[in-house]
Amino acid sequence: MKLGIFTKPIHIEKIVNFLNQHTKILDYVISTERKETEAYDFDIGISYCFPYIIDVEKSGKPWYNYHPAPLPEYKGLLCYALPIKDKVEEFAVTLHRMTNEVDSGKILQVRKFKLDSQPVHTNELGTIAHYHLFQLFKETIEKIADGEIK
Repeated sequence: MKLGIFTKPIHIEKIVNFLNQHTKILDYVISTERKETEAYDFDIGISYCFPYIIDVEKSGKPWYNYHPAPLPEYKGLLCYALPIKDKVEEFAVTLHRMTNEVDSGKILQVRKFKLDSQPVHTNELGTIAHYHLFQLFKETIEKIADGEIK
């Protein structure tokens, strides 16, 4: 299975390094471009904090999203600001099957963690969440490629 991984430029190096050094996944394409995802040849789509809407129904392929917050509680762009306002003491990151509704679809795996102290800035919570999101990616990406996670 060939993976199509769509992400932000800041995540490319760590994803590529992990895939090339620690997995049996050899066949993938990775992009940060907004252009239509159909321009790429792949079997399974992966959105890792990709900031653009993907028409998954149009693509006709299975799509998975790594979301840096618990779903369905914290969807979209305010996924850090609202938890800070809510003074959360525990947080989570989520892997889910994508639908055309933003940050919706079957939740496949959640990685929960306690916060040592309540974050006061979105960058603080974002840094903690992205650490855990990459751990979730490392734990699940081969299972997606092998069809163990559907």
